[in-house]
Amino acid sequence: MHIYPKLVGALLTILALVFSVAAQSPRTIDKSSTTPKPPTAPQSVKAKYEGGVFGYNKKQEGTLTFDDVNNRLVFRNKLGKEVLFIPYTAINQEFADTQANRPKSASILGSVPVPYGVNPIGWIKTKNPYVTIQFYDQDAHVGGVTSFRVESKEICASVVNTLADKAGLVARGEIFIRQGSGGMYGRAAPMGGEMMVRVDMPDRPAVFVENEMLSSRVISLPRPIYPEEARQQKVAGIVRVLATVDENGTVAEAEAVSGSPLLQEAAVNAAKQAKFEPVRVGRGPKMKTIISYNFQLL
Repeated sequence: MHIYPKLVGALLTILALVFSVAAQSPRTIDKSSTTPKPPTAPQSVKAKYEGGVFGYNKKQEGTLTFDDVNNRLVFRNKLGKEVLFIPYTAINQEFADTQANRPKSASILGSVPVPYGVNPIGWIKTKNPYVTIQFYDQDAHVGGVTSFRVESKEICASVVNTLADKAGLVARGEIFIRQGSGGMYGRAAPMGGEMMVRVDMPDRPAVFVENEMLSSRVISLPRPIYPEEARQQKVAGIVRVLATVDENGTVAEAEAVSGSPLLQEAAVNAAKQAKFEPVRVGRGPKMKTIISYNFQLL
């Protein structure tokens, strides 16, 4: 009468031991699973030009088009008229950027008084995706950092990756850069050579502004304070900060885009203290630049 209960109990004990051993055994990690590459971008995408190209100060909406016949990225306005273009060979680096902006509706509603001064609608901000490009056109002798706002992060990722393939850029962390030798910092090499942004040169200046139009307007570029933790661990190298400079010459936004995490905060804090000459005529658009900080152990 008691044989079956004992047998069932023994079987349950064995099963428990089997599951316990299986749970404790190391699991095989599928190394074949990698982050999928974004799909190829369509030939044209809706975009808003945010400034940065010399002579084109007006922000406007339109389309970005891959003109593979002429090897260039073209921006056209809403009427389909070509406004500007950047040759693929002039692109030194690019990456997907996000910025928090307050929608117009939130700005309007945010100005409406509410009891006790509490107005959560006024705090609403949206993060907009941008394709940010650093370039130097050897033929026009014009360079800078420009951004195009697109509709979604997915479109932004596809445009950035597709443009990197067409321009011959390689991934370096979350940004794409042009590798090679020769050329100046952020400039193109002579015709027939390769362009690059040299980010690891030990003789690189301690602080360097990579946008020509802004480098000529520099008033003050404070050096960052070397973090003690980074110094103790002997961490050095270049930290690159994407800075947005307003019409008053003040850095409105700053975000590290490359470099050691132990050095990024110090570089961003220094970038926020940078000062440039204000725009003297009218109200100019915000301009973007990369400020590079070369942390060297003495």
